[in-house]
Amino acid sequence: MVKDITVEVKGYAKINLALHVTGVREDGYHALDSIVIFTDIFDSLFIKKNEESSLIFTGEFSKSLEFRNNSILHALKLFENILTDRFSIKLEKNLPIGAGLGGGSADAAAIIRFITSHYSLPMPSPKAISKIGADVPVCVLSKASRVGGIGELVRPIDISAIDLWIVLVNPRIFVSTASIFQEVIEKHNEPLEPFNHFIGTNQFIDYLQRQRNDLQAITANKCPEINQVIRTIEATNGVLLTRMSGSGSTCFGLYKSEEIAKKAVSYINKKSNKWWVQFSKLN
Repeated sequence: MVKDITVEVKGYAKINLALHVTGVREDGYHALDSIVIFTDIFDSLFIKKNEESSLIFTGEFSKSLEFRNNSILHALKLFENILTDRFSIKLEKNLPIGAGLGGGSADAAAIIRFITSHYSLPMPSPKAISKIGADVPVCVLSKASRVGGIGELVRPIDISAIDLWIVLVNPRIFVSTASIFQEVIEKHNEPLEPFNHFIGTNQFIDYLQRQRNDLQAITANKCPEINQVIRTIEATNGVLLTRMSGSGSTCFGLYKSEEIAKKAVSYINKKSNKWWVQFSKLN
C-alpha cells in the first residue's frame, strides 16, 4: 500500500433475522443462536498510510461516537505487535448507533479484513476477534451465517436460492445492548429449528416465522416506540415478516421485490419523517 493512496473499505449493516437466547455462561455472557444476514447499507472507512495513527469521524451519525473506546482502535490493536505501519482513518458513519445493526462491529471487521488482505497476514482467532464485540466475527465474513456461542461460532449459510428485499426502520433511539441483556429473565430458550439449506424464498419465510427474537419484547418494553415502528411496517403492502434486529432499535420488513420494498419505504416515510428508513437486497 503506497503512502499517498487512500483505500475505501466498507462496514456492512448486519441484521439478525432471528435471535434465540439459549443459555448463560459462567462469565455472564449469554449464549445465542442467530441467523444473520447483510445488506448493501454501510459505513465507509477511508484508510491512508501515515506517520502517525489518527481517526476522524464524519457522517450523519458521527456526533455521538467516542474516540477513546472505538472498536476500530481495538481492531488495530490485534495487529500492533506484527505491523509497524500507521494509518489515518476517516470513518463516515452512515449507520445509526445502538441500533442492532452491528455498526461498530462492522467497522472493526472492515479494518481486520483490510489489514489481513493488504499485508497477507493470518486472520486473528474468532475468540480474539469476538473480544472486540460479539458481532465482529460474523461481520468479518459479512455473509449470511448462523451464529452461535457469544458470536465466535460462525457458520455460513447458503441463501442463493432466496430473493428478498429488506426495509430497515430505526426510530433514532440508542439502545444499550448490555442493558437489554441485563433484563433477560428466560435465559435457557430453545435454539433455532434445525435446517440444512433453504430451497426457496417461501420456505425461508415460513422457517423465519416460526423463529423469534428473544430480545424484542424486552427492548419494546423499554422503548415503546419500537412497537409503533413494528406496527407501521406491518401495515405496509406485501410485507412477509416483521421483526426487530438484535437488541434493537432497528426493525425490519421483508419483501418479495425491490418495487414492493420501495413502496413500503414511501408509506413509512409518510407516517414519520423523523425515522431513519433504508432498503436493500438481502445478502
